[in-house]
Amino acid sequence: SNRAFAGGNGAWPTASLEARCAAVDKFATMLGTQTETIARLLMWEIGKPLASARGEVSRSLEYIKDTIAEVRRIEETGAIYTGQSGKVTHHARDVLRPLGEVLCVAPFNYPINEFLTTIIPALLMGNVVIAKTPRFGVLANQLLMDAFADAFPPGVVALLPGDGRIVLPAVIGHKTNDIFGTAMGTIDVLAFIGSEQAANAILSHHPTPSFVHKILGLGAKNAAIVLPGADLEDAAARLVKGALGFNGQRCTAEKIIFVPAGAEGDALVERIGERVGKLPLGMPWDPAAAITPLPEANKLAAMWAYLTDAVERGARIVNPGGGRGYYSLMRPAVLDGVAAGMRIYDEEQFGPIVPIVRYSDIDETLAWQVRSPYGQQAGVFGPDTTTRRALVAALTNFVARVNINDICQRGPDTFGFTAADKSGFGTLSIRAALLAFSRSVIVQSPERAAIQ
Repeated sequence: SNRAFAGGNGAWPTASLEARCAAVDKFATMLGTQTETIARLLMWEIGKPLASARGEVSRSLEYIKDTIAEVRRIEETGAIYTGQSGKVTHHARDVLRPLGEVLCVAPFNYPINEFLTTIIPALLMGNVVIAKTPRFGVLANQLLMDAFADAFPPGVVALLPGDGRIVLPAVIGHKTNDIFGTAMGTIDVLAFIGSEQAANAILSHHPTPSFVHKILGLGAKNAAIVLPGADLEDAAARLVKGALGFNGQRCTAEKIIFVPAGAEGDALVERIGERVGKLPLGMPWDPAAAITPLPEANKLAAMWAYLTDAVERGARIVNPGGGRGYYSLMRPAVLDGVAAGMRIYDEEQFGPIVPIVRYSDIDETLAWQVRSPYGQQAGVFGPDTTTRRALVAALTNFVARVNINDICQRGPDTFGFTAADKSGFGTLSIRAALLAFSRSVIVQSPERAAIQ
C-alpha cells in the first residue's frame, strides 16, 4: 500500500479518472459473474436468506455502476467560479484529490454491500485501500481477491483477514517519521462500521489519531413513534419488516417502538404480535424462511438476558413462543410494556426482539430521544397533523434522518446515509462518499485562461 500510494505520487493516485473508472468497471464485471456463488457463501456463513443474499450482491453491483456515473458527473461539472479581491478578479476551479491510505473495516451483517460501499468510492478517488474482512462473511470477501488482483495494480487493494483485535492495531499503528523526526501514521483514513467501543479501540493505536480522517457507522437505537390516527395495518406491516429484517441485525432496524396508551395501542400491539407469530423460522436456503439462524456465538443468551430483565421488571412477551430457541435459531419476541429501568429501553439489542413502549403524552417520546446517546434515524407513523409536523421538526435536532410512514433504512443510495451523536460520523451515499474519500483543492489565477 505504501508503494502503491507513494505519498500521492504513485501510479494509481495519479492515474486519470477514466483509467480508474475502467478498473472499477472491470472489477464489477468480474463480480457479476460470481453473484450466485457469493450469495450462497453469505447464506452458509451468516445465515442470510438466499434471496436477500442475492439482493445484497445485485444492489452492490448497482451501487458500483451508479458511483462510476456520479464520479464522471462530478468531473464534468467542475465549473470555473470567480471572486473579487480589491480591483482584481480571480478565477478558480476545484479539483478533488485522494486522501491517502484507507483502512476499511466492514461488518458481518452486510459483508459485501457495506464492504464495497466504502472501498469503491475510495478507489475511484485515487486512494489505496486495506480492507479488513468481517468476522463472518470472510469467505465471500475472499472470493473477491482474484477480481481485485486482475482489475487493480499491485498494492492498490489489500484484503486483511484474521482476528481484528490482533491485526488492526498492527496496521493502524504503523508509522514513519517526517522530515522533523515526528511520528506520522501510515493510515490516513479509517472507514469503520461497527461499535463505538471497537472504533475507539482501533483509533487509540494510531500514532496521531487527531489527523485521521474518519468515516464511522456506529451503534443505533432507532425509534418508531406511532401517533393516534395512524393506519394500524400499514404501520404493523412496516414495523415488523423494519424491526426484524435479517433477524433485526441491521443498524437501521427499528429497535424500539412507541405506541399510544389505550385501545389504539392495544390494537397495534395485537397486530404486530400476530404478524410476528406468523413469520416462518427456517434455514436460509428455504425460500419461505423469514427468520434464520444467528451467526454470533452466544447470541441467544444475550437476547434471553434482555427478555428476562424486562419481564422481571413488568414487561410481557405478546406472541406465543416468543423468545424460545435453540443454539442459533430464536423465535422473535414482541415485548410489550417496556419502560425506563429495563436494559432494552436504552441498549441496542441488534437481534430479534421488538420492544414496545406505551406513552400517554407525545413529549415522552421526544424525551426518550433527547436522552438517548444514539442519533441515526427515527420513524413517525400517523396522519398529517400539527402534532406530526412538530414531532418531525423536533426529531431533526437529534437524528440524521426522519422517515414518515416508512421504515428506517439506508436506501435509496442517492440519499445521504449518516448519523448524529454516537451513531456515527461522516456521510455515505453515492455522491457524498466520493467527496468523503477526497479532498478539495483550489486552483486559481487572475488569468482565466490559466485554469481552463
